[in-house]
Amino acid sequence: MNLTAHSASMAETIAFAILSAGVLAGGLLTITRRNPVSAVMSLVLTFAALAGLFATLSAHFLAVLQILVYAGAIMVLFVFVVMMVNREESTPIARQGLCTRAVGVLAAGYVFYRVAWLVGHERGMPLLAASATPPVKDFGTVSSVGALLFSDFLFPFEAISLLLLVAVIGGVMLTRHVREDRPSRVS
Repeated sequence: MNLTAHSASMAETIAFAILSAGVLAGGLLTITRRNPVSAVMSLVLTFAALAGLFATLSAHFLAVLQILVYAGAIMVLFVFVVMMVNREESTPIARQGLCTRAVGVLAAGYVFYRVAWLVGHERGMPLLAASATPPVKDFGTVSSVGALLFSDFLFPFEAISLLLLVAVIGGVMLTRHVREDRPSRVS
């Protein structure tokens, strides 16, 4: 292997490691924040790092969709719902149960390490090794993604659209205020 191919492979490995750490850190921040707005912003960080991972895997169409749809539209919807619910502010880190949380983080780290070691061991390769086979020519293009979505993955695609519809209706129902001044209609 020549020097330029080795340096490109090393750069891809470093980019993958940084973006993966960004996804993990954003996910952890999302589930550990008590303030809903900071949790939503951490989720935006997770989506952006995930889009970077898609881009490093030559799935540029999916990376753009990740930014436009999830980090853009869905996160704006989440922020509006958080603002409409208007919960009281709380401290970002509670001191109660800090030992239990630390043990939980250590246990999750150990489980992640064991799974990564098992996957690397079973595949017979190092954990961050570069892929040996390049993707096919039309991998990640609009036409290939569309063909897969509307052929092999039609049922999951429609199921997710229904799930999102139910989530939006649930969000509207949660934020609806009952007016006390109107008499209820009884038939």
